[in-house]
Amino acid sequence: MTNGSDQEEGRSRRIAWRIHSFGKVGSTNDVARRIAQGGAPEGTIVLAETQASGRGRRGSAWHSPEGGLWFSVVLRPHLTAERAGGLSIVGALAVARAAGDAAGIATSIKWPNDVVVDGRKLAGIMVETGGNGALVVGVGLNVNVAPEDLPDLEWYEATSLLRETGRTFVRGALLARIAREFETRYFLYKSPDHHELVEEWRELSVVFGQQVRVTARGKILEGTVHALDDDGGIIVRLPAGAQEKVLPIGDVTLTVISS
Repeated sequence: MTNGSDQEEGRSRRIAWRIHSFGKVGSTNDVARRIAQGGAPEGTIVLAETQASGRGRRGSAWHSPEGGLWFSVVLRPHLTAERAGGLSIVGALAVARAAGDAAGIATSIKWPNDVVVDGRKLAGIMVETGGNGALVVGVGLNVNVAPEDLPDLEWYEATSLLRETGRTFVRGALLARIAREFETRYFLYKSPDHHELVEEWRELSVVFGQQVRVTARGKILEGTVHALDDDGGIIVRLPAGAQEKVLPIGDVTLTVISS
């Protein structure tokens, strides 16, 4: 059993952040995975001004012009594969809180990995295995990206902090803010109190209680998002009353059908 002092220690722990900054890379996740395989410690950040081949979930391209925050973090959390996927929720919560507070705007989370503003995609988070016992959490956040430089895609509308507020932001200060928000939730997620993150997710979620269509591992489910499990998976209540859990790992997509 974990006592109160152990829980408090877990809340107050710190990550020794180390930043490797680049002008242009293919993908910060690829660079982070490579240095993780070479033994890079937890808290190593790979940061780039632009990415030539940034990507999101399911191998989709991620547009990465100048003005954004494109970075990946090396972690060594010692989690099961099922719980490792929940780090995408931890990352989304950190980015949503940091960006929303810095800009004074309301941000939300679309499971499993998007940060949105009124339905417009502001950021994406992707978790990949890094090799040598590591995980890599990649973050793409549109900060000072002008509206004309945002991607024009039919399946979602993109936005940036610049577009939402008309202001530019100091990206280094925003990165530090994200790191602080992530650090707190990361250690909480690994502690016995990780269920507390569920309430925060419910507060920011745009899919909780919604009718959705989920595709995972070649299977299509339609139902209501009834709950979020404490490993980041959603519980979908099907029309007949049965419930199925979907983890935020692998080839998974979610579409909101109706409120």
